[in-house]
Amino acid sequence: MEALPDSSQIKILRKSLNISQKELGERLSISQSTISRIENGTMDPPYSKFKLIYEFLENERMARKRSIKHAIDILTPEIIFINPHSTVKETVELMTKYNISQVPILENQQNYGSITSKRIQKYITDDPVILNLKVTDIKELPFPEVEKNWNVKDISSLLISYPAVLVKEDKKFIGIITDANFLKLTSK
Repeated sequence: MEALPDSSQIKILRKSLNISQKELGERLSISQSTISRIENGTMDPPYSKFKLIYEFLENERMARKRSIKHAIDILTPEIIFINPHSTVKETVELMTKYNISQVPILENQQNYGSITSKRIQKYITDDPVILNLKVTDIKELPFPEVEKNWNVKDISSLLISYPAVLVKEDKKFIGIITDANFLKLTSK
């Protein structure tokens, strides 16, 4: 029998891959509660189940390590952004001009938040006076920031929860990645 790590290593490996217990469970047809009990050491799983989890995570780790694409390879270098003092109306005009649906709120290399067309649409439908407000009055969470050497697979995981990712080098923004960047990858 091959030696497997202890249950605490499973949790460390899963977290390092940014995979939730729920996602892992869905991919392996194991309940999230079972994975939780295995990781916390409150369940002594059958060898085959533990091996299945470990091998899946280890294969995922190796696949990500082999990936040759990084953030720098797929980013859009021109970041179209607004500053915290911009109005919602100015933001709408910028989005229309560049045919984009989300923008970061940036100033002096600081990430103050973001705004999406869906958010603006929701507020305008309720009250058109919103157009005159500062964008910070209805801003959303900032887009995540990653370094230029981040693996595209990890970035893809972030884009499930966020509309965009900002890319940095030496504490300066050098580009942005959206779903469109990944679609371009598939057409190459």
